[in-house]
Amino acid sequence: MPVCNLFAVRSKLAVTIVVGAVLLAFAPTANAVTFSTSGAGTMYGLGDTLHTQFDVLQVDAGAGSLVANSTIQLNKLTFIAGVNALVPAVNHYTFSETVTIAGAASQTLHVPFDLHIDYSDTLTIAGGQTLSFLVGASLWTLVVNGLTIGPNPGISQIGYLTAQVTETATTPLPAAILLFGSGLGAMALLGRRRKAKASAASPA
Repeated sequence: MPVCNLFAVRSKLAVTIVVGAVLLAFAPTANAVTFSTSGAGTMYGLGDTLHTQFDVLQVDAGAGSLVANSTIQLNKLTFIAGVNALVPAVNHYTFSETVTIAGAASQTLHVPFDLHIDYSDTLTIAGGQTLSFLVGASLWTLVVNGLTIGPNPGISQIGYLTAQVTETATTPLPAAILLFGSGLGAMALLGRRRKAKASAASPA
């Protein structure tokens, strides 16, 4: 095989190694990533002015799979309003739960909410709370969506707390640097061999 053709083939091989390193570094994980939420203890007597157990908020546990650029359901919320107060008021509360992502450490999610007390009670979650989990070469980010349950005239109402999911590929530096360095080394070696052959072929 002519020297120029051999050099072209080896150069393509070196370029392929470099491209492979880049693709490996930025390729997202292909395996399904599951999550679970612990839920929170049932909260009684929210905004109560009449010494009853109402209003009540129940936060159920949840589970599922993460899908990039999608909405997932974190919890089923049950809001039970009792005898309505005659004096309007706005009360501020927070419930907390544990969010677990397979392959990553668990984190605590704190969800503030407002309870508007009137002849009909309304529970409002502003949303915006954010959690991030590093799973392999992917950074998964969950952003809680807003939710309103009510007005509730004194019955049981259900709502679903959801979150937006995004996935960002991170760079596994050790593997990327190793492959990238191998590609550059191969290209440098081919260049030196080509020069050596060219010098040997030149007349003295």
